[in-house]
Amino acid sequence: MALSLVHTKGHAVPIDSRPHHLTPFQRLWQLLRPEWPDISVIAIFSVGIGLLALSIPITVEALVGSVQGGNTAMTQQVIVLAVILLICLLLAGAMRAWSQYLAEFFQRRLFVRIVSDLADRLPRVKTQALDGYHGPELVNRFFDVLTMQKAAAVLLLDGLAVVIQGMIGLAVLAVWHPYLLGFNLALLISLMFLIWALGYGGVQAKITESYAKYAVAAWMEELIRHPHTFKTVDSQTYASDRADRLTVDYLLARQDSFQILFRQIVFGIMLQALASATLLGLGGWLVIRNELTIGQLVAAELIVAVTVGSLIKLGKSIESYYDLMSAVDKLGHLLDLETERCEGQEPHVDGPASLEVRDLSFSYCGRGGVNRASFRIDPRERVALTGSPGSGKSTLLALLQADRDPDRGVIRLDGIDARQLSLDAYRQRVAAAGVCEVFDGSILDNITLGRSCVTLNEARQALELVQLLEEVERLPEGIQTRLVTGGAPLSGSQADRLMLARAIAGKPGLLLVDDLLDRMEPELCRRTLAMLIAPDAPWTLVIATTRADVMAACQRVIQPSGAVR
Repeated sequence: MALSLVHTKGHAVPIDSRPHHLTPFQRLWQLLRPEWPDISVIAIFSVGIGLLALSIPITVEALVGSVQGGNTAMTQQVIVLAVILLICLLLAGAMRAWSQYLAEFFQRRLFVRIVSDLADRLPRVKTQALDGYHGPELVNRFFDVLTMQKAAAVLLLDGLAVVIQGMIGLAVLAVWHPYLLGFNLALLISLMFLIWALGYGGVQAKITESYAKYAVAAWMEELIRHPHTFKTVDSQTYASDRADRLTVDYLLARQDSFQILFRQIVFGIMLQALASATLLGLGGWLVIRNELTIGQLVAAELIVAVTVGSLIKLGKSIESYYDLMSAVDKLGHLLDLETERCEGQEPHVDGPASLEVRDLSFSYCGRGGVNRASFRIDPRERVALTGSPGSGKSTLLALLQADRDPDRGVIRLDGIDARQLSLDAYRQRVAAAGVCEVFDGSILDNITLGRSCVTLNEARQALELVQLLEEVERLPEGIQTRLVTGGAPLSGSQADRLMLARAIAGKPGLLLVDDLLDRMEPELCRRTLAMLIAPDAPWTLVIATTRADVMAACQRVIQPSGAVR
């Protein structure tokens, strides 16, 4: 169940973290199952509201019957009926208000549950699961939570009330005369035709529309993410033309989904008119034959007016249902992302780590990657990893930091097979610095990452080791300066060093540096390298580089295949 959580080793882990392919309705059932107690209460209230709603036609029937029978105590009876009607309507109003209150808390809990699940799930998503996707654009599907909240509330409050009130009203009609029972059956068959036959393909059409909507949003993100790319006249024209094409695709998808909804609405309006006219004719004929009283006819018209008239509202409920199914489908793109394993040993090992790689292979859909790499690195050894562009240096480091799972082969850290270790334990021993991953937060937050083992002083020491402390202290708020995603107001070089400070602050046993030194100017590279390879540095070091001076400073140079140079 995607949102049922259990706690395992400090994580709130979904019970089933494997990818699965649920239909929107199956996923909706899983999402709503924890809310079943409140949904049941709302359903019970809807039954009560439906029963109390009959107070209007029943009191009207009683009043008409009294007038028709020549009752002399009219004033007193009208007062009694009015008081009874007032009490019934107040009770129905109280139930409706309480249902609204429960629906509000249902929406809040649904939001919290999905946020909690995604906040735990997304950091643990396998890197391979995001291959072919742009992560930030994929997370845009989260905003369908709001659609899901509103649509679910509409269906619970309005849609459920329409169905229950209609069923109760039609049941009352069936009791009055067998012909009215036949009328009910014809009406129910027509409603089934409206919902299932005319609505065939509605959910899929709405999902297709949603895909087109997110394609437009993704292109808008591309435009704002690459502002300098689209500054020229030709590139602006291209951006506008592509936006136009995507907009046309959306409008066509929107038209397809609306056509299905519109034919349901039109049929509902026609059914309302036909049912009201048919009931009037049938009821009048029964009155003429003295098989139905005038009061029952008036009450029946009121019941059908409410029941069939609600078909107008049913159009809104059907649209909400389509929106709900589409939103659930989009959330499935996030909830189905395959997550990393949580089990494994958690040995407590300190000091520089040893590393052994044997017959390690990995490929991207059968192309590139690493092919049967084998080597051993002793504790506190300083090793350079080199090779031509595309030779697999970064891929090998991604495998060594457990960012990807190898296709075959073994990685042993401190003599233990990495597959037997929990990923938490493994990553406490292994740290990597390479790709700039600065998130929206303070400089201190970007170093500590919430790790209790990294204090303020240790964060400052890490900044000092990477030659960044003085530059940070010159900022108006110092180490508490807020950074935006990407690193601003830090420069690219400063952001790279911040990534290195983050890695060394946790005192890893194995430090992996991916092309970071190659991006530095020579003097800064020399000082940073001296810090990394210092004899008292408490880590084993692997540096991916193509710089001759960096390779010369290391004790050994290997290639992604494991060959020694």
